[in-house]
Amino acid sequence: PACTMRWMTVMVPPLGAWGLAPTVIGVDVGTQSARAGLFSMEGRMLRSASAKITTYREGDRVEQSSEEIWAACCECVRAVADGGVVGLAFDATCSLVVLDEALEPLRVSRGEEDEEEEAARRRNVVVWMDHRATEWARTLTAAAPEAITRTVGGAISPEMELPKIRWLYEHFADDERWSPGQFFDLTDYLTWRATGSLTRSLCTVVCKWTYDRRNGWNTDFLSRFFPERAELFGTSFAAPGSRLGELTAEAARDLGLDPSTVVAAGAIDAHAGGIGSIGYEEAGESFENRVALVAGTSACHMFSSLEPVFVPGVWGPYEDAMVPGSYLIEGGQSAAGALLDYLKERVLPSSASYDDLNRRLEEMREARRLADVALLARDVHVDPDVNGNRSPLADPAKRAAVIGLAFAESDPAVLYLAACQALAYQTRHILEAVARESESIDLRKLVVSGGLAANPLYLRTHADALDMPVVVPREKEPVLLGSAVLAATAAQAYPDLPTAMRRMTACDRLIEPTRDPLVRAYHDAKFAVFKDMARHALQYRATIDDALRPFLDDVDDVQ
Repeated sequence: PACTMRWMTVMVPPLGAWGLAPTVIGVDVGTQSARAGLFSMEGRMLRSASAKITTYREGDRVEQSSEEIWAACCECVRAVADGGVVGLAFDATCSLVVLDEALEPLRVSRGEEDEEEEAARRRNVVVWMDHRATEWARTLTAAAPEAITRTVGGAISPEMELPKIRWLYEHFADDERWSPGQFFDLTDYLTWRATGSLTRSLCTVVCKWTYDRRNGWNTDFLSRFFPERAELFGTSFAAPGSRLGELTAEAARDLGLDPSTVVAAGAIDAHAGGIGSIGYEEAGESFENRVALVAGTSACHMFSSLEPVFVPGVWGPYEDAMVPGSYLIEGGQSAAGALLDYLKERVLPSSASYDDLNRRLEEMREARRLADVALLARDVHVDPDVNGNRSPLADPAKRAAVIGLAFAESDPAVLYLAACQALAYQTRHILEAVARESESIDLRKLVVSGGLAANPLYLRTHADALDMPVVVPREKEPVLLGSAVLAATAAQAYPDLPTAMRRMTACDRLIEPTRDPLVRAYHDAKFAVFKDMARHALQYRATIDDALRPFLDDVDDVQ
């Protein structure tokens, strides 16, 4: 076979043998920073640290440096480590890391001037939100067999890795010095730096690289588009929480940890958030009854099924990609917190915090004697797709829109409210698509984590718009906790990942949806408008394309 699975049974020293209470460290690399958290085996965070990461943006290109990311991770781990650390795990954005044949950073763009060229050489990470490869995503989608397109909701996204790699090969075709030696998802790059192991996590390769858990790589498809060296995508794989090995001597020095520290196969950051939030124990429920909404810059909607479910416009089913023994189904929003930040920076009062805006909305509700804050946005409707639609339309070219602006009546806070509602309606749109395809999936609660979980308006809006209870996890940093759960599993503190999830996660509070029939009818009506807006947006684009097509070889040239 072209690929092999690696399963390892390893004995580790008894926990606590080092004379201190055993602890584990989870490392989370987001879009803007790296963070590390030291956790007890009961899932309590003892301390945390963070370090900024530089992001380079130019048009639809977004890049970073893997060396800077590793240094940031090491800084954070050294700041939180104690003498009892027995396990370490990484999660990260699904960004692409490129190394040369000597396993050194290999640039992912060119600079036109000497100074720009030198800066470009240091940037070897194509960040997840980079959309330079949109055209290649379309090409690969058109050529991919149904076995692949069915698991990506019908369309390969430019946020996945294969379109980015194909773009790089095309872009550097005339540069003999550009010779890649490995392509990594960022999570797998970090575990390689820590252990020297080239083993990839099933979470990354199944979700973002079209790898099939049972059948491996689709070699016919890959050989057509990646004849150069497709084996550089990975040949050995392990489930999240599997033991990859111990730290190398160099990594131990960099991280300030004992070389005997066990390193786990990691996860994509959002999926770590799912692991760190949906596994809590509650009578009559299991993690299959919960949707994990990890909402930060972007948002991911993840839930598990004991059987494969294929949903147009929704990614998956991905076997063993998050919790071994179940299928992961994943929706998402390319811009969630980023949408609110975008509005705040360009439309809303620049000095206003989200707390200020929430207070302003409550003051307006009281002044107008409305039954609910939500009603303030009855005439303002937002389509939130400022960075394309990930789910359930799978249309990276889609754009955002606002209906209902007026000189006399528009308050910037109301636009912010309408945007929060739009994000909730899009979540409802995703869950509606899933329910349409499977009667066996029984979703009862929405478990929200990430930065937006601290926003009470966002939480309340989701509970009411979806008519579903919203759970806020006990741990305020469930993504870090998710990595810590993987570390504890790899260190054999628990027999398997589901057990570690049950023992280390907990529910903090529950937000019940409104029972007011007026508010429920309001959200049902606005949701219908939301879907109409999405449908009309596609019609408008088609109308303009039809008008331009006789005059242009490619109607996208005018964008």
